[in-house]
Amino acid sequence: MELVIRKYFWAVNLCFVALASLVAAKTVNLFFEAAIAPAPSAPAARGSARSATSEAPATLDLAKLSQMTGLPLPAPETEEDGPKPDMSAEPVRTSLRVKLLGTLVSTAPGWSIASILDLGNQKSSTLMVGDRVQSAEVLSIQRDRVIIANNGRREFIGAEAGDGAPPPPPIATTRPVTEPAQPYGAGIKALDENNYEIPRGEVDRALANLNDLAMQARIVPAFKDGQAEGFKLFSIRPDSLYSKIGIVNGDVIKRINGFEMNSPEKALEIYTKLKDTNRIDIELDRNGSTLRKTYNVR
Repeated sequence: MELVIRKYFWAVNLCFVALASLVAAKTVNLFFEAAIAPAPSAPAARGSARSATSEAPATLDLAKLSQMTGLPLPAPETEEDGPKPDMSAEPVRTSLRVKLLGTLVSTAPGWSIASILDLGNQKSSTLMVGDRVQSAEVLSIQRDRVIIANNGRREFIGAEAGDGAPPPPPIATTRPVTEPAQPYGAGIKALDENNYEIPRGEVDRALANLNDLAMQARIVPAFKDGQAEGFKLFSIRPDSLYSKIGIVNGDVIKRINGFEMNSPEKALEIYTKLKDTNRIDIELDRNGSTLRKTYNVR
């Protein structure tokens, strides 16, 4: 018997070592649990405490856990995954399938207008600052391009079509225009082919609603031998003011009351002088011939 005990004494010793290790592990586990477990809340009614225990799972004190283990706390979650777009960056060519037809730039940015062509539906639109073209917003209008905000970045619309994805579903690109109670030009009287009588109220109304007039026709700069010579009108609406004062598609307005219409600044300067005049003389080019139309304001 003594020989058997001596022969297998190592096995008995191994069992004691395993038992001691298990006790030590249990002790360490209880210590960590007491250190990082949340503090118990104030005692409440037995029924409500039992319900809270079942509904709210225990949470770890991450600060204590980090202090004891030496592990860093996880970085706080942010609402935004990527960097914010830089709206001050230099604009890039637009991804919209549109191109610029022409602009009328004023010293006052709010008066500038631009005409663009949507290549998706082959329709043109007249825009001002703040208008929308498809999914983008017009930020500014320059001589040879229109700056827009599209999908969080600055882009420009130029004479060349955009090279991005196919256009999204059509979206209204101009500000809604409230239809006037009375159509423009209701009181205009044609004396003959080139002479007209216009009530003072019609002139004042037109000058006070230049945005409305811009929607009644497409107006783009006209050039001859590389020099600006006026503004060309086309796509004139049949019920527009232009139609009622004898302007037709393709006419190029070159002078008003003797002032040349060869820049947007001069055009706007002339508009301001029309408020106090009793006579308006327009010189225009029609199919290569010069015509003069006179409007007596009464």
